[in-house]
Amino acid sequence: MLSTVINFFWDFFKRILQYFFRIEAIHHIIGEAEHRIISALTNDEGDLDLNRTGVSDSSVDKLAAGLKTNRSLQKISMNDCNLTPKGVAIMGKAIKGNRFLKEIKFNYNNIGASGVGKIAKALRVNCCLLSIELSSNKIGDDGLKQLAGALKVNKSLQKISLKLNHIGNDGAAILAAALKVNNTLKTIDLMGNIIGDDGAGELAGALKVNHNLEMIDLGNNYIRSDGAEKLAEALKVNKRLQYLRIWRNSSGTTGAEKFAEALKVNQSLHVLYLKGNSIGAYGAEKIAEALKVNQCLKEIDLSENNIGNDGIRRIAEALEVNNFLTMINLGKNNIGPNGTSKLAEALKKHPSLERIYLNSNYISTGGSQKLAEALKFNRVLKLIDLSSNIIRDYGAERLAAALKVNQRLESIYFGCNSIRAYGARMLADALKVNRFLKTIDLRCNNIGDIGAGELAQALKVNQSLQVVLLMNNDISDDGATELAAALKAGHSLQKIKSIFQDFVLTSNHIRGDHAEMLIGRMRQSIQKIDLACNHVSIDGALKLAEALCFNHRAGFGIEKRQEIDLRYNKIDHNGRKKVENFLKMFNATEDCQIKILT
Repeated sequence: MLSTVINFFWDFFKRILQYFFRIEAIHHIIGEAEHRIISALTNDEGDLDLNRTGVSDSSVDKLAAGLKTNRSLQKISMNDCNLTPKGVAIMGKAIKGNRFLKEIKFNYNNIGASGVGKIAKALRVNCCLLSIELSSNKIGDDGLKQLAGALKVNKSLQKISLKLNHIGNDGAAILAAALKVNNTLKTIDLMGNIIGDDGAGELAGALKVNHNLEMIDLGNNYIRSDGAEKLAEALKVNKRLQYLRIWRNSSGTTGAEKFAEALKVNQSLHVLYLKGNSIGAYGAEKIAEALKVNQCLKEIDLSENNIGNDGIRRIAEALEVNNFLTMINLGKNNIGPNGTSKLAEALKKHPSLERIYLNSNYISTGGSQKLAEALKFNRVLKLIDLSSNIIRDYGAERLAAALKVNQRLESIYFGCNSIRAYGARMLADALKVNRFLKTIDLRCNNIGDIGAGELAQALKVNQSLQVVLLMNNDISDDGATELAAALKAGHSLQKIKSIFQDFVLTSNHIRGDHAEMLIGRMRQSIQKIDLACNHVSIDGALKLAEALCFNHRAGFGIEKRQEIDLRYNKIDHNGRKKVENFLKMFNATEDCQIKILT
């Protein structure tokens, strides 16, 4: 009997070594990119990820040859993989004749105008591709001219991403002419280009006649009040566009006023992003007037606009009338306790608002008390972001009392609020009775080991939390060990799968000699554990890997994809190779993807 067991384990160990060295040999001979290509083509995989692999021309040649007969591959990602002009030409020819690819990504390859010309020729012929991404490729106006010609005749493409491509007014005019003819495109991303008022005017003209486009992103361009006014005029006529993102364009109060006029008559727009446009209190007042009559808009982003207490009062008055908004972003708007008080009153009875972002204001303890009172009555809100608001322990205590009563909120963000151990204790008491919260963010506070211990006690009984963010909290080995022990004592995996998806302890003071306790004591199906920026050594990293593998083999790791982030610790190049080699052997034999980022 003993000899049989010994022989079994010896054979098992030999298979591990054989598989490991075979994989290493393959990678050494053909490279990572070619290995992935061969795997995708021979195993009839639907997706091929070649991102950041440094694809050689010969590898691209093999992919193109395989695409001639392959019928299963539908998505290819070749972002930031140093495509050469020859490689782009090869892929262009492959796309031209392929009838099965649905999505392809060429972002961050600097293919230039000549490279995009090869892609454009393919798009003139291809009749099946639905989405193409060409962001950050230095396409410019010359390259867009070639691409626009293809868009005039292409009959399948629904989405194109052209962000960060040095496209200016001339390029926007060329694209606008194509949009007047094209009847398939639904989404265009032009974020981060150099389009000004003239280019915006040309695009606005296209929106007046185009009846298919649903989303356009013009964020972070150079569109000011004149361009904003033209786009607003187009919104009065267009009956199809649902998403307009014009964030960080300095359209000013005039632009806000014109968009407000459009919102009073537009019946199609669902999402409007006006973040960072310097609309001020006056612009907020005009938008608020529009929200009182608009019955279509679902989401609006007014963050980074310095609307202040006066502006938020107007928005709050609108929310008392508007019953259709589901998301509003009011972050970075210089809102204080007085403005927050008015907003809190509106939140008590709002029937549809599910997400509100109030981060980076000056709500303080007084404003948080009013919000806490609102949360006791609100039955709709799912997410509230209160990061960076000087809430401190007193505010956390008031909000914790609300969490004991609220039965709807799923995510709450307390990051950067000077919350200490006492505030953590109050929140922990709330978590013991709250059965609805899934995400709590306490990053960048100062709860320390005492606060971590209080949260650990709550985790032993809480059955709903999935994401806990505790990075930058002055937690050492003692606090981390208590948290790990709590996860072991907590949920029953026979009844609950994947209770925790993310466990984040970045930038604390956890050392390598105790780090493995975080895994060794856990009996949870955790997808990701973040221990970046601590003091974990190579010995600690190997112990973490061993513990994670042991848990998986023992049946505690239900998820096949698990990850530990150990970047920016005390692990050198040789240490990284040791961890990688250990996990390669385990993953190859256990059919899972355990990954440690070093």
